[in-house]
Amino acid sequence: MSEKHSKPRKLPNGYQDILRSIDDFFQQTYQQLQEYPLFNSPIPTRVIENKDVFIIEADLPGIDKNQIQLDIYRQSVRIRVHHHEEVQVNDEKLDVVQKQASSQVRERIIPIPFAVSENDVTATYRNGLLRIKLPNNRRNIEID
Repeated sequence: MSEKHSKPRKLPNGYQDILRSIDDFFQQTYQQLQEYPLFNSPIPTRVIENKDVFIIEADLPGIDKNQIQLDIYRQSVRIRVHHHEEVQVNDEKLDVVQKQASSQVRERIIPIPFAVSENDVTATYRNGLLRIKLPNNRRNIEID
């Protein structure tokens, strides 16, 4: 049998340990990403445009109104949701207090096809639905 087609040799134990630790690292990282995703899911939105009004609806179930921040820019609206959670576990037998906190921010920027003023915008939040209304200032320009 030629040298090119011979069986691959087994790596020495030291190399196998290194490869196993690399494999373990990637498996643990993958599991962490499943539990705590790197990127938060986007805020689902719908845009409804009528002759008089431009409406943006965002589905935010389980979010408290105080967690929502709206920013109005010249031609866009930014919806930002802050979520902060703290958990404290007291173990009186061991006299140990364990605290864990997590914070996440999700945001979505919705472009608007016309200029808007902050004073013209109204927003309501009921049953997990954020509804933002703007007067439709879109102007069609006739071409001669």
